[in-house]
Amino acid sequence: SKPFKMATKQQQHDVYIIAVEEVDSRAIKQQQATRLFALFLFFTATIFSLMVVTHPHKYTMWQHDPMHKDALDAYNNHSHFHGVHHTTDNIKQRVNNNKNYKNNNDAADLPEFVEKDLYDRVNKLQADFVDRTKVPTSARAKLASSLQTTGGVAVLVGGELEERDGSDTEILFRQESNFIYLSGFDHPGARLLVGLDSGGSSLRAGEAWLFVPKGNPVWQGRDETPEDFEKDYDVDRVFYMDEFDEKLESLDPLFVYTFSGVNIDIPEGATHDTTTLRGKIATARSTKIEGEIALSRAAADISCESHRIAMQNVRCGNYESDAESLFRFVSHNYGARFQAYIPIVGAGPNSAALHYNDNSRVIPNGGLVLIDAGAELGSTRNGGGWTTDITRTWPCSGKFSAEQKAIYDTVYRAQDACVQMCTPGKSMSEATAASNRLLVEGLLEIGILQDGTVEELLAANMHRLFMPHGLGHSVGLDVHDPGSISPFAAGNIVTCEPGIYFYPSLLDPAYESPSQGKYLNKDLIQSKYINLGGVRIEDTILITSNGPDNLSGHLARTSEEVEALMAKNGESKITNM
Repeated sequence: SKPFKMATKQQQHDVYIIAVEEVDSRAIKQQQATRLFALFLFFTATIFSLMVVTHPHKYTMWQHDPMHKDALDAYNNHSHFHGVHHTTDNIKQRVNNNKNYKNNNDAADLPEFVEKDLYDRVNKLQADFVDRTKVPTSARAKLASSLQTTGGVAVLVGGELEERDGSDTEILFRQESNFIYLSGFDHPGARLLVGLDSGGSSLRAGEAWLFVPKGNPVWQGRDETPEDFEKDYDVDRVFYMDEFDEKLESLDPLFVYTFSGVNIDIPEGATHDTTTLRGKIATARSTKIEGEIALSRAAADISCESHRIAMQNVRCGNYESDAESLFRFVSHNYGARFQAYIPIVGAGPNSAALHYNDNSRVIPNGGLVLIDAGAELGSTRNGGGWTTDITRTWPCSGKFSAEQKAIYDTVYRAQDACVQMCTPGKSMSEATAASNRLLVEGLLEIGILQDGTVEELLAANMHRLFMPHGLGHSVGLDVHDPGSISPFAAGNIVTCEPGIYFYPSLLDPAYESPSQGKYLNKDLIQSKYINLGGVRIEDTILITSNGPDNLSGHLARTSEEVEALMAKNGESKITNM
């Protein structure tokens, strides 16, 4: 610095100019190097993209399957849960590759709470769906038999992949239920042609042609061909979607059946019927066949395990959402990715809200917890399927109070009577009448209702103040499945779900009502019960020629069973994963 200080102003200026030029020279060289590196990255990415397009199975990072043995081994070694790995092989092959995990993998690889027998049974059901149970084939045969239309075809349009608020973020896709029923296909953007005794047409009765969009392996990890899908699903032929109009035209149909609102080009000369198909499929769906019953039973078993683990691990002071997350977690570990509906977890007063699903309250000390939730199980771990609907109400403390137990036991008696009436020839209206009578008798015994006979109280609709909903409904591919269940028939699956709830919004006006107020013990209700919330017990019942088969009946139902189950807190091993 000394020489610079001693220099003249002209010399200082010259040195400054030289320094600036040296800095500019270095900056230019750095910019040139940066541009060269960017060009290198661009050409590298371009070459890699071409390799992905030409060899997607080898290079695509979004594929479902690790494609090399060392990658697969690393995946297995770092995962405590070995599920069925999806490939583009047919379902039976891809499950066969894993179904012998009990020989190839130590049972300790599963979370400790997973019951291995149930896990194996789910895997086998999914493996057998295409090759043995043939549910879609049977469903299409039922549909063709009911329509019996010469020259007729049915067209079904599958669901589309949706995004959340235009955010380029997909909403989890669940296939439209009728499309599952007739094809088992669980990917978006598809169509289905079903033959309906089509006479001279090339599409025979019950035959199915599936039309699928071309896959996008880069974004969706899928590039199955029509030949792959013919192996994977219970359909006869598979084509790409751009062949749909041509294939439909080639059939020269006389009648084309669709749902109302379906927008397709109808071949010239064909009659377009939009009013018949939905009702015919609903009738077919109301009576379940063997494969549907097996999946429904497994879904009920998974749901019961999920309920049980929530009951054994959630306590006062937890959030309602803790119970929901446990339920979902256990169900998913057994292969049920979807819930039949948003789980309802209501604690304290929220237990009276029939379709409450905020699930955000802290469970109050001494309060009741009502969980109304059911998993659904399809033919693959990716798709939706047959549902269940199960409700249990339990004390977060593990022990019912006297008031809680009195209400619970009354609901149980009404629910058990409903279950016993689920036999061929009976009806939901008959079961409802029996259940209402038992609810009124119990409320009289407790002292909540007073100064009237059972008949007088029923005539005054006093039970509707405490149970303002229906007793049950059909269950299947939807939790409120379509089709008639009156009278009950073998193969129907229904719910029985009586309850007692305490709603200020219903009780306050009733206290002042001349026809109802005289029957209500207001002092007792307001002092002991108004903050209880509600109690509901619900099971999924298969109706058989031999009587009711309660698919969820092995989950604790009586108040004594509930308390005994909750006393086993920790035995579910959920905390030891």
